[in-house]
Amino acid sequence: MITAAELFALQETDLAIDGTVARLTEIEAQLGETEELIDARQRADQWREQLRPLEEKQKGLDWEAEEVRGKAAAIENKLYGGSVRNPKELEDYQADLTSLRGRLSRREDALLEAMLELDDAEAGLKQAEAALAEVEESWKAQQASLQEARAKLEGEIEGLEAKRARQVDGMDAAAVSLYDVLREHRQGTAVALVEQGLCQGCRISLPMSIVQKARAGVGLVQCVSCERILLVS
Repeated sequence: MITAAELFALQETDLAIDGTVARLTEIEAQLGETEELIDARQRADQWREQLRPLEEKQKGLDWEAEEVRGKAAAIENKLYGGSVRNPKELEDYQADLTSLRGRLSRREDALLEAMLELDDAEAGLKQAEAALAEVEESWKAQQASLQEARAKLEGEIEGLEAKRARQVDGMDAAAVSLYDVLREHRQGTAVALVEQGLCQGCRISLPMSIVQKARAGVGLVQCVSCERILLVS
């Protein structure tokens, strides 16, 4: 015949399993990438995306400036090389050279501005990548710790479930079924202690006859209010 004390011991094991499973669930919820890591990676990616068009812009302006310099150099060779003597032609070349120098000045100003923008973006990317590396290092250490804790809890659960199997082995099936139903409907507590005539499950005062019957340990006695199985401490 199964006793309330045996079911209470089973309940202690079940509550230990419940608590360990809850901790395991919390840990598993923390596994994987964190919002902090995702945000840090996104900031670095945003800087990289900002950097690409600035690099292309600088290359384009640099190429345009070199092209204008080449044209200006060719005209200077004609102006000062002595190959052109016609005054009207010299005047035209001088006008072209003046125009090219103006274009070159504007290109160089734009190039300088683009270089400054690029420098700022490179500095921002460097800072974002440093922050990302720091977050990743911390995240990896945290994940390793969580993995270790998960493995430990899984081992504890396995041990507790093996213990439960040993406890249930040979128990009356009807009594265990009643216990399981009560646990499901009473927040995991199917067996309640009786202290000073009070059911510690629902805190009502029990009739003396119920207390005496529970103390005698003859069969399972349930609380007249919450229906939990009673165990006189």
